[in-house]
Amino acid sequence: MPTTYINPITKEQATILETSAETNGAYTLIEVELQPDGGNPIHYHKRFTEHFIPQKGTLGVHYLGKELRLSPGQDFKVPVPDNHRFYNPTDRPIVFQARLEPGSPGFENFMAALFGLVRDGKTFSSNQIPYNPFYAIILLKWGDTQVDSLPFRLMLPLLNVLFTLSRKLGFEKKLYNKYVKQ
Repeated sequence: MPTTYINPITKEQATILETSAETNGAYTLIEVELQPDGGNPIHYHKRFTEHFIPQKGTLGVHYLGKELRLSPGQDFKVPVPDNHRFYNPTDRPIVFQARLEPGSPGFENFMAALFGLVRDGKTFSSNQIPYNPFYAIILLKWGDTQVDSLPFRLMLPLLNVLFTLSRKLGFEKKLYNKYVKQ
């Protein structure tokens, strides 16, 4: 059964059409409605590919320093661990699907928690970073969001320790129970 999340700041709407559990781990399928100038920062994933499939309008994909414009009928698959971002380069809302392979329950949790935190006013900046640093670390881990920068790579061992600490202190369970398990 599809689950829809709405970001009240960006007006982005994301619907999980098929979960990893529903596809026996083969993939997660998400449909996103993205407003003009919407998108995300450059990042990469270590655990899943991201396959972009435009449904309505033109989807912009920044991939390894190149700008791609995809229309319905076209698609593009970003392999692990290539840098990329998606965005809306138009003045109208667009709709696209993102298929994560293999399926990613962690990313599904990431979406539910991030959109819930934004809705509850518990984030700051245009990147919607949680005020609670433990929540930010948990979201990075759940979403398999990696940043290709020296400072981020140097901080990874510390982030891993803080993630373990966030679990021991009950922050992961609290975040999960409030925004994911509903």
